[in-house]
Amino acid sequence: MDRHSLLASVARTATLALAIILATSVATGWLYWVRAGVAHWPGPVVHDALPLDELPGHDRIPLAVYVAAFGVAGLALGLAARALRLDRLAAGLGLAAGTGVWLFFIDAVCLLIVRQESFGQGLRGAAGLQPVYLAAALSGAGGALLGRSNRADQIAPRLLAWLVAGGGLIGIASAVIPRPGAALGLVERLGPGTEPTARALLVPAGILLLIVSRGLARRNRRAWRLAVALLGLSAVLHLLRGPDYAAAIVTGLIAVALIARRQDFPHRGDPAAELSALVRLTSMLGLAMVYGIMVLSLYRAVAGLPFAPNSVLLDTIRALVGLPPRGSQYIPGDFHQWFPPSVLSIAAIGVIWAAEVWVRPWRQRLFADAGSGDRAAEIVRRWGGDTLAPFALRSDKQWFFTGQSLIAYHVVRGIAVVSGDPVGPPEESGPALDDFLGYARSRGWHVAILGASGQLLPAYIDRGLHPLYHGDEAVIDTAKFSLDGRPMRAVRQAVHRLDRDMYRAEVIMAGNIPEQLHAELADIDLAWLHGGIRKGFTMELDDPFSLGDDDALFVIGRDEQGRVAGFLHLAVCRASQSLSLSSMPRRRDLPNGFNAWLIVNAVSWARDHRFNRISLNFSPFAGLLGSEADPNTLTSPQRLQRRALLRLKRVLALQLDNLLRFNRQFSPGWLPRYMVIEHRADLPRVTIAAMAAEGYLPHAGLVRGPGWSRSAGSPRAQR
Repeated sequence: MDRHSLLASVARTATLALAIILATSVATGWLYWVRAGVAHWPGPVVHDALPLDELPGHDRIPLAVYVAAFGVAGLALGLAARALRLDRLAAGLGLAAGTGVWLFFIDAVCLLIVRQESFGQGLRGAAGLQPVYLAAALSGAGGALLGRSNRADQIAPRLLAWLVAGGGLIGIASAVIPRPGAALGLVERLGPGTEPTARALLVPAGILLLIVSRGLARRNRRAWRLAVALLGLSAVLHLLRGPDYAAAIVTGLIAVALIARRQDFPHRGDPAAELSALVRLTSMLGLAMVYGIMVLSLYRAVAGLPFAPNSVLLDTIRALVGLPPRGSQYIPGDFHQWFPPSVLSIAAIGVIWAAEVWVRPWRQRLFADAGSGDRAAEIVRRWGGDTLAPFALRSDKQWFFTGQSLIAYHVVRGIAVVSGDPVGPPEESGPALDDFLGYARSRGWHVAILGASGQLLPAYIDRGLHPLYHGDEAVIDTAKFSLDGRPMRAVRQAVHRLDRDMYRAEVIMAGNIPEQLHAELADIDLAWLHGGIRKGFTMELDDPFSLGDDDALFVIGRDEQGRVAGFLHLAVCRASQSLSLSSMPRRRDLPNGFNAWLIVNAVSWARDHRFNRISLNFSPFAGLLGSEADPNTLTSPQRLQRRALLRLKRVLALQLDNLLRFNRQFSPGWLPRYMVIEHRADLPRVTIAAMAAEGYLPHAGLVRGPGWSRSAGSPRAQR
């Protein structure tokens, strides 16, 4: 910082300090002036609002009057901060801290003069004056509301989400940790149940803050509104049940920061969640009312008290806010102690249940739409040069269109799992990513891209995304492929063995499959699944017959009797003259090497028909699991990853190193593939979502959630 900037900062700080002194002095003077006229107003009052006046009852001001005086002062200070070109966050926190410190000092001096206390006693007394915290909160709110607009960024919402979650944990801890002494609080005590009620309410308020913090990280506007209201309520509850000034200050400052950064939360919530949240809330409130009326009626009958419907209804409503029923002293036992919390707990469960759905990410459903399907297929035919492009046409994927580009994805528990790079003109890749990231974030989804190629790594990194090595794709160059040489010995032997046993292969385009052959292939495919689900999401089609015409082909192997023994299903990538292997169903009684024999025949056909490459499949973590990767040469983190992967393979019966060994016998080239995530902290969730999408997890349908299958209705997303 140069000298000029330093002098400017000092001048702004001094000016703001003078504004705080002037505004608070005017507000306090006005309170002294109107005290006599408002002393008998009804409603809650603020204690020690006028610390210089020690006459009994003369230091109290009605809460509404105090809020009005310092609310105007806070607005004036907010305008001053705006004139000084302070942003909302700096203005809010600076004014809150400055007002609090100044009033704390002034009140300590006043107590020292009026009560003739020591300086230390004056400081302790000033720290316990509620007006200091209320005035600081109002000043901070004024700065947060009227300061200059902050520059939006991606970091602030996540930081604020963590702070709000911390505020929730503080509230829960404050409620469960015993605190001796009576609770006078910010206002006059509302009754004998104020402190227990405030303490009980801190727990659901804290849980709600933990819930809405996730929505804040997704920049959800609904979550922001709830968080501000809950933080304000928590600050009041901290003052009522302790008073716990430290916790109240922290929650108040977090609320000020949220108000100051309100532009960081522009995304509206899922419209479909409104009705669901309302149903949850009203059903639980209705249950609480029914429970309260029934229990109260029963106990009144046992006590011999008359049944009065209006009285029972009113007492149940009182219990909803934590207040004991009137005349509970006539009901035997400790009814008045446990009845209000029991009713209140049912209502709190309803509020928490409704809030969870209110701030959730948008739910996604797949809808049948032939027009979008045709458009997606046309984009893949024209621009789908990547060997993963045809798999964007799976029926369990949603299609996002922007310009001439297509992004295929499916949402799994708030994670938009994208399949491969955007398909479209190369110059549109970056803008397409920008459009999709904005679309996903507006719905509260985190984005994870599976099978991303190295070609677009700079585009991902430029957008703040994090590519992580995921594995290698085995690709055969058809022009260079040969069975000669020692590395090809196993494949060469398999080919000779199958040829000697009179097996023969034929290649048929998908659009030319006759009806009888279609039925035979379907039977082979069904038997191969053996009652299980079809796995795959990134590099396999969910139906081998979903692509027609010349968009796919079958390499069919027949035994010596002419029966279909198995087949390869390959998708066609016209833009790069490549073939991409989707599935390899076969009968289970075939000789070893059958699939290798089919692949060799596929390579021969592809070379003759001017297809340059055949993508076999993807080998996850090939660098760690390869036979040449001697564990002794790996680093400690890599050895740990290798052991974890092998353990996971055994538990979930995954094809990891097995698939790698199969691919290597063809001496293919290797193309690295990546998993791209928005935040490194998302990796555990993304891993689970990706494995569920691929079908590798047990009970994957439960993780995927409803809406995985396509249904008729609304059209797909497009831009």
